[in-house]
Amino acid sequence: MRSASFISGCVVLFLASMAAYAADEELPPEAPPPPPSIRVTPPPVPPLGWVYNYYAPCADPQCRTLVVNVDAAGLNVRTAPNGYPVMALVNGTPLIPLQRQGDWLLVAPACDLTPTWAWSWNAGVPLNRCWVYF
Repeated sequence: MRSASFISGCVVLFLASMAAYAADEELPPEAPPPPPSIRVTPPPVPPLGWVYNYYAPCADPQCRTLVVNVDAAGLNVRTAPNGYPVMALVNGTPLIPLQRQGDWLLVAPACDLTPTWAWSWNAGVPLNRCWVYF
């Protein structure tokens, strides 16, 4: 019986010393709170120029996107409504309408444009198309 009380006394002493040792240790720092959610809005698309609305019909019912559709070498993009052409776009190029002035639309490209290394035969300006990523 003495040995049982001796062993239980040793166990109690051991547990008490472990609890005291654990209290002396520094606790690991708490993780910082997560940062607030960040909402990134893309910058507005800069305008490309003015196009005649007849040659760029709406691609969706809300008319949020236009698609170039011409019979010639490309749709002229102008500096102002009925102004000087600065570039042309091939058929199928998506555009974002920004502003309307009569039959003219101020548009922004809905894709990355790249030169075709050809010229529009009707206006003598560079012909551009959407860049195709592989």
